[in-house]
Amino acid sequence: MGKLLLSALLTAPLMVHQVAAQTRTVSGRVTDATNGQGLPGVTVIVKGTTNGTSTNAEGSFSLEVPAGATVSFSSIGYRTIERVVGNSSVIDVALGTDTRQLSEVVVTAVGIERQEKSLGYSVDVISNRSLTQGKETNPIAALQGKVAGVQITRSSGGVNSSQRITLRGQRSLQQDNQPLFVVDGIPIDNSSIQPSSTSANTVDVGNRVGDINPEDIESMTVLKGPSAAALYGSRASNGAIIITTKTGRDAAARGKKSEVTLTSSFTAESILKLPEFQNEFGSGYAGEYIPYENTSWGPRFDGSPVQLGPPAVDGSIQTVPFSPIKDNVRNFFNTGTTFQNTVSLQGGNEKTNYYLSFSDATQKGIVPDDKFRRNTVKFTAGTQLSNKISASTSINYNHNKTDITFQGTGNTSVLNNVINTPRFVDLKKYKDYKNDKFSNLDGFYSAYYDNPWFNIGESRFTSDLDRVIGNATLNYAPLDWLSFTYRAGTDVSFDRRKERAAIRTYISNRRDQDGALVVRPANFPGRVTETDIYIQEITTDLLATIKRNITPDISAQLILGQNLRQRNTRQVSASASALSIPGFYNLSNRVGELGGSEESVKTRLVAGYADLTLGYKDFLFLNATARNDWSSTLSRGNRSYFFPSASLGFVFTEAIAPLKDNKILSYGKIRVSYAQVGNGTGAYNLENTFPAAAGFPYGALASFTVSDLSRNRDIRPELTTNYEGGIEFAMFDDRISGDATYYKTLSRDLITSIDVPTSTGFTQAVVNIGEVENTGLELSLRTTPIRTQSGFRVDIGANFSKNDSKVNELFRDVTNFALGGGDPVPTAIVGQPFPVLKGSGYQRDPEGRVVVDPVTGVPLRDAELKVFGQVNPKYILGGTLTVSYKGLRLSSVVDMRRGNVFYSGTRSTLAFTGTSKETAAYGREPFVFPNSVTRNADGTYTPNTTVKTFDGGYDFWYDKLHGVFAEANIVKADFFKLREVSLTYDLPRALMDKTPFGRVQVGVSGRNLLLFTPKSNEFVDPEANIFGTSNSQGREFNTIPSTRSYGANLTVTF
Repeated sequence: MGKLLLSALLTAPLMVHQVAAQTRTVSGRVTDATNGQGLPGVTVIVKGTTNGTSTNAEGSFSLEVPAGATVSFSSIGYRTIERVVGNSSVIDVALGTDTRQLSEVVVTAVGIERQEKSLGYSVDVISNRSLTQGKETNPIAALQGKVAGVQITRSSGGVNSSQRITLRGQRSLQQDNQPLFVVDGIPIDNSSIQPSSTSANTVDVGNRVGDINPEDIESMTVLKGPSAAALYGSRASNGAIIITTKTGRDAAARGKKSEVTLTSSFTAESILKLPEFQNEFGSGYAGEYIPYENTSWGPRFDGSPVQLGPPAVDGSIQTVPFSPIKDNVRNFFNTGTTFQNTVSLQGGNEKTNYYLSFSDATQKGIVPDDKFRRNTVKFTAGTQLSNKISASTSINYNHNKTDITFQGTGNTSVLNNVINTPRFVDLKKYKDYKNDKFSNLDGFYSAYYDNPWFNIGESRFTSDLDRVIGNATLNYAPLDWLSFTYRAGTDVSFDRRKERAAIRTYISNRRDQDGALVVRPANFPGRVTETDIYIQEITTDLLATIKRNITPDISAQLILGQNLRQRNTRQVSASASALSIPGFYNLSNRVGELGGSEESVKTRLVAGYADLTLGYKDFLFLNATARNDWSSTLSRGNRSYFFPSASLGFVFTEAIAPLKDNKILSYGKIRVSYAQVGNGTGAYNLENTFPAAAGFPYGALASFTVSDLSRNRDIRPELTTNYEGGIEFAMFDDRISGDATYYKTLSRDLITSIDVPTSTGFTQAVVNIGEVENTGLELSLRTTPIRTQSGFRVDIGANFSKNDSKVNELFRDVTNFALGGGDPVPTAIVGQPFPVLKGSGYQRDPEGRVVVDPVTGVPLRDAELKVFGQVNPKYILGGTLTVSYKGLRLSSVVDMRRGNVFYSGTRSTLAFTGTSKETAAYGREPFVFPNSVTRNADGTYTPNTTVKTFDGGYDFWYDKLHGVFAEANIVKADFFKLREVSLTYDLPRALMDKTPFGRVQVGVSGRNLLLFTPKSNEFVDPEANIFGTSNSQGREFNTIPSTRSYGANLTVTF
């Protein structure tokens, strides 16, 4: 026994030393591979054991580990990484995001959270990083090129310009075609109330979703089809965009009781595309120089000094070189600027979270003196009041100020006057219209158009808007399987607008040095209009949720809900159509009686709905919904309408045993869905109304008359039926993933105002007509060709969407329906895509060649109006590229559209003024019209090689071509844009540890940096549209040029 004890004592130190050599303490830090931030709560465990720990708030850990063991690092939303310990005592790991895990739970209709794999329809989720990397002020613009099936168009390059968004094409002829927007479970207003519906002297007031600060958004979920948005009923027949804002839960989960983040960015804007101008000919007509002429049909430039304009009032003459100024139009515009600053405070603990932010966005446009400012304050808080009760609230306040000038056609439009400027006139010289004798009304060179600087200073549109979006939610869960939710929200805005146009009077009977009468533009009495617009929406939802496992293999969730929505609007305007004192823009400065109007509308919708989801073994999911709406805008017999939907999702990689844990195909799902949704009508469509009569008030007399529009008590809601099928997959450990969707929608009973014989006492009547069909294919592919343990990663994404629309029927024997007026006009035609542009066109032979007059060489007009092409693109292709390494991240987005056309009013204007490149293509000499033929007596055609146009100047180019043929101004709308490029760098943690900051990120970004269009488009950006977000698309008239932006940004957290 003694010998054994002695041996044990002698060998014990050796055994202790050996054990110590086999285990060691390993420490390190786990960071986010994309930004270098420490990740809290990461599970660090020795593989094959229960020995483990979690990282702290800074991402650091310490763990006793046997030598040679493998340590696993895992966290929800990130890819699991394993490291062999070896002889290391410090292990630092950068975890890359797992795109599939990040999108496992998505917010769907009425705020229901679901596992992505359980969905039977297509859903796309866009993160805050993706939304804000390009530093757009409007969050919708940040979706461009990133989601299949989504078309977003910015109407112009002005400040706070409107962004039109459609999902899977257009369905309705005259009702809204844009999706419903929902913020934190509350539907919000996204209207764009334009002061004018014409193309003359108009403005772009933006749309209301642009009031939201993108930095406050956590994510955006795109519900593209009726199947996904059916629970929202008649408001979501065009799909829905679900915006989830920040709550502070993220900071609370990272153990932050309070965290301050400051985000600041500056961007500069310059013109992206201007028309290509000719620099050969100056002002005049028929080759003769005319000093006061705005059109450029005069002689060739020769550099000699010439008189510009009439003599000033004091008799002095302005002399300038007769030489082109290559960039005289471009030089008129400014470099636009945008400053955006957001400061936020967020945090909490395991029971409470909060988020508070203030933002300021200030824009100065490329049009001098145009400006926009948006200030927001947002507060969100949530708390767990007890084990069974929780509550949250959110409020967002906006204050917007807009001050812009007019665009479009007309003499008040700055853009129209700039374009009507000869190439040798330097507009920068005429800023001082109040003091300079050659810049004021009587001294400005043009006999027909005013000094654009005068319009900038005197004729403007202003808007001062306040808006509050708020909600409160109370949750009560009396049982583990039963919960109740009550949510109430409101969206209230008050917009105070003022339009002013200056008095323009000129000295009459003034003569020049040769005794000729000085020609001046027409006098204008001036005008002022003030408009107040009040919009209030109140929404409440009461939900009961039952969630139980019927058997160990079958799960069930039933949601029963009730919804109430009330909308109140009031619009009051007063106007003076003539002013007394120049420069005094006040209604009291009127000449004659004030005009005015008032409109008040209140609508209410009540709904009940149910949502049932059944799951089998976590691979087969059936969802069915039902909703019934009762609308106050419809008659008693039609106000109740029912919307069902059903979807099925089958994760076959979980169901088929050989596919489980497959190293090649890691995920696969098939989904199908069906839905029916409606689209209601506005107020006052049941009974005839009595608007104010023309010419009244007359003195103290007021008068009302029956409306020209006959209302219809039997009007029914529009009905859209949707069928959708798709497949999702992921391969090679999610290195490659994607999805494909095919859909078909049929929209019937479209609520439309059609023309009727005047013998009825009306000019139009409201009826249900026709059917529009949309079928489409959406493809998305994501791949990660490079992903290393050191954190270097390359992600490539592509999305493709093709929508084929068709008008199946209209009304009785009607086969054409114009969506407005003009030439051309967007039109619904049976058998054609919806909509198409239709207007006056050339006669053509069977081979498509233009038939010209055998004597004058001028194209002949076709007796029938012609279809020029579809307004919406045949397909859209988007692409993304992201390269990241530790704290460095480079990303880019491209966007391509093909297959549609648009009408360019700018092209027509340039033909009128003779400054477009095409008007000088033949040296102002007669020429043979390209690809033309003459018609023979026997009805055959002969290629035209000898008959030239009778003239090579204004009398041909405008008077016989662009001014009379819509076809002459049709342009291909194809384009390719480099939508977005951003480069950001997160400073290393080691450096941050020496500062009071938790994170510092610096970056540069650009938007719409490059634009490629067909060679034939020498005019404008194909996205330009004078009618904003309305259904009248595909036409532009002298809109503000589109812009590119580039700048720098900084984010600091402490």
